[in-house]
Amino acid sequence: MLKKKYLKTCFIIPAYNEQNNISKVILALKKIGNVIVVDDCSQDQTGLISKKNEVIVIRHNKNYGYERALYSGFKKAKKLSFEYIITIDADGQHFIKDAKKILVLLHKNYAMVHGKRNQVQRFSEKIFALYTSFLYGIGDPLCGLKGYNLKICENYGLLDKKNGIGTNVLLNLKNNNIKTFEVKVSQKKRRDKTRFGGILRGNLKIFNVLFQLVAKDLFKKITLK
Repeated sequence: MLKKKYLKTCFIIPAYNEQNNISKVILALKKIGNVIVVDDCSQDQTGLISKKNEVIVIRHNKNYGYERALYSGFKKAKKLSFEYIITIDADGQHFIKDAKKILVLLHKNYAMVHGKRNQVQRFSEKIFALYTSFLYGIGDPLCGLKGYNLKICENYGLLDKKNGIGTNVLLNLKNNNIKTFEVKVSQKKRRDKTRFGGILRGNLKIFNVLFQLVAKDLFKKITLK
């Protein structure tokens, strides 16, 4: 039985070929909130296992990728009138205790609570973090563990298809001096390969988002002169 104050909270899990991990993640999260799984056209039993665990499942008929999976989850959460959203990866790398920390902080009037991992895997993530840390004070913009106040964040790009791997809304909030919070989170080491994009594809995607951010920041500086 969920605590009354968390009835309007949902966890969104973007998932692609995670049949070995998804059930454990779902069962842990169901104890503290509602769960939406976005099955991004998995070729294994990810969707079936999710349905058997009695959570909301969205099935993509094509493999659209992580960003589109988030977008589908956000749209569904909005339609179901959830007030708070927490995104978490399907691979089990995030600790549920950290998800709980974000859940508690999110209900303390922050527009967004975002995790900061103790280490990142991709080279592109390190470059991205250096840039945002210097300009925005954000140490890990690409951590998949994030919490959103839907009512506030939808005004800052949450329901935008081009949400930049879930980072644009955070940067928009920072630019408008909206209250956010960064919390340290741990991460388990993954033993198998990442599902959402390989190393090359993942790095290219992140560098593309970084390039767009740098171009946007430069344009802003030019227009303010």
